[in-house]
Amino acid sequence: MPDRVRLDTPTACTQTHLSSVRESHSDRLNDGGRLLLGMGTSFMAALALSGTFVNVYIWKVEHSYIDIGLFNLLAFGTLPLAFLCSGFLARRLGELWILRAGVASLAVFFAILLTLGERSVNHALWLGTFFGIGQGLYWFAFHVLTFDLTQPDNRGRFNSLAGLFGSLVSMTGPYIAGYLIVHGRRFSGYHVIFALSLLLFGILLVLSFRLPHRAESHTLRLREGFRFRTDRDWRRLWTGSIVFGLREGVFSFFIGLLVFFVARNEEGLGLYGLWTGLISLGSFFLAGKVVRKEHVGNRLMGAAAWLMGLVALVLLLPVSQWTLVLFGAVTAFALPFFVVPFGTMIMNEIDESAASAKHRAEHLISRELALGIGRTVSVLVFLTVARHLGSPGSFAGMTVCLAFAHTVVYMFVHKVTFTPRRVAG
Repeated sequence: MPDRVRLDTPTACTQTHLSSVRESHSDRLNDGGRLLLGMGTSFMAALALSGTFVNVYIWKVEHSYIDIGLFNLLAFGTLPLAFLCSGFLARRLGELWILRAGVASLAVFFAILLTLGERSVNHALWLGTFFGIGQGLYWFAFHVLTFDLTQPDNRGRFNSLAGLFGSLVSMTGPYIAGYLIVHGRRFSGYHVIFALSLLLFGILLVLSFRLPHRAESHTLRLREGFRFRTDRDWRRLWTGSIVFGLREGVFSFFIGLLVFFVARNEEGLGLYGLWTGLISLGSFFLAGKVVRKEHVGNRLMGAAAWLMGLVALVLLLPVSQWTLVLFGAVTAFALPFFVVPFGTMIMNEIDESAASAKHRAEHLISRELALGIGRTVSVLVFLTVARHLGSPGSFAGMTVCLAFAHTVVYMFVHKVTFTPRRVAG
């Protein structure tokens, strides 16, 4: 039976609270924003421990690019669909229960891995489905809450802190997991890290009960998130999100596999994540400082996009420790200067007027569908290369082409302008 109480963060039921926060023009986060930041960090820690190694786990059991591709295809394909369903379910259940459902789905995913062990790889499609559904439900709730608990004055700060803490756990999690795997017997190390992730999801579930909540009714109108004729800036951001997903899809798992092949064990992959995460940590801190200045942040966003594309050219060389070190270091430094202003730009565009803010869920669903299209196409390209070509040169060419996706994104979004709500109405 649905709860009668809902999160007090949705815009329609907290206009008084949000207005008072906006009037303060402070970049400090309120209690809800800080709690959400902690929950997001717990979620990233759980995925950092195990998510990095799920693809390696599949490879070690099956030695098949196809199985890895199918797992990621189902994960990326079901994520936006779960995101879409969340918009309708949130009307009855509320974002808080959507978040909990996402956490529960991911818990089922890791429970399957723990229960079936190596046999779970024979069910890669089901694993990918649960992984995608869990993330789709969770990220819908998280993005809506992020929008509701921040405002233009502190949204860049929230995104930079989320990136900062995410980098912290993302660099320590894989290293700890890699150490446990290498020094465990056969696959026992994998079972330990899967169990630790399960424990972290339990902590996240407990934290969710501390979020304030109250009732609100809202009818989902999907067409509000696709009004491209009347909002050209949103059309630019939506198209840019598709292209953004093209790079994110393959890069989310293929670079990790390359590092594993060169390092020859999980501990080496974890060490790679440790020092690239350390670079990213400092970069997110710097990005949080400069993104507040719109014009400076815009220029740095373009420079970061070109830098990430150009450094990928080293992957055309024979893959070695040094080519991956150079690629990882430059990408870890440049990426925050792209994703922080891009994420802030999207949130500010939704918050540009009271009308668009009211339909924040529709806009977020629309954007997630765009990302899903890009990621799915990206993995389909990977599967095509793996099935019909499969040579190192073909994989390298595919990777370099996708690396320039952020440059194309910048071409779409650099003209986007943000009008404060007091003007936009």
